[in-house]
Amino acid sequence: MKKLLILITILISSKSYASGLKTEADTKNLCVQAAKQFGTGKVKESFNTLKEFWPLPEQEIDNLSYQTTSQLQMVGGRFGELLGSDYISTQKAGNTFVKHTYVIKYQNHALRYICTFYKPKDLWVINSLTWDDETSLLFQ
Repeated sequence: MKKLLILITILISSKSYASGLKTEADTKNLCVQAAKQFGTGKVKESFNTLKEFWPLPEQEIDNLSYQTTSQLQMVGGRFGELLGSDYISTQKAGNTFVKHTYVIKYQNHALRYICTFYKPKDLWVINSLTWDDETSLLFQ
């Protein structure tokens, strides 16, 4: 039942983006979906969610996903249990960039998870996805 619900959610989400990311709200909805997946340990699914809107070759995105999974496995023991994600903020730079920041919460530590979108013309595309443990930067 849970898998069916997840599949329906993915289908509905992908349907809503069929014509691209038109609004800042669309970018936030996409990023929150990816952050939730990342925050539940579904790194590959998180990257796959973003893939359609990220103008990088698919192989590069798959490689980033693999590297992320590998790095998180190395620190998993120190960070403790994965607890999910939490929205922090949205920042804009003119009408061209928007950045959504989340934290990925672990029992002993947290990671920043940042989706940056770029709007060259009419639609938003992913400019970058970054994650790090620089949580002190959340307070600037």
